[in-house]
Amino acid sequence: MATSSKIPKEGSGATRLFESIRAFGYNPGGTIKKATVTSESPISILLDGDTVETPDPFIVCNPHLLPYTETVWINGQVATIEYDNKLKVGVRVLVYEPEHQQQLYVLSLSDE
Repeated sequence: MATSSKIPKEGSGATRLFESIRAFGYNPGGTIKKATVTSESPISILLDGDTVETPDPFIVCNPHLLPYTETVWINGQVATIEYDNKLKVGVRVLVYEPEHQQQLYVLSLSDE
């Protein structure tokens, strides 16, 4: 699954979204859609209204939705925080689908 160190990690959700679009490029012909995670490993996603799932090789995810570890300083001591995978089967997500439909960019969890 492709991720990038260019993904911003600070700022509001909207700021991170716009910075992510700047980092990966913007295609004015694409659309933001809702979808459902149908498999965790390897990940696959089903767009609302589609009948065919998008498989892992064609998905780019916001790295904060995947499991990761962060090292922080708390009261002068190093601590490690482990974050779980947020892309579980059945989870609703917002995705960006470029006009060429070659890849699917998972942006965030949906409010649904």
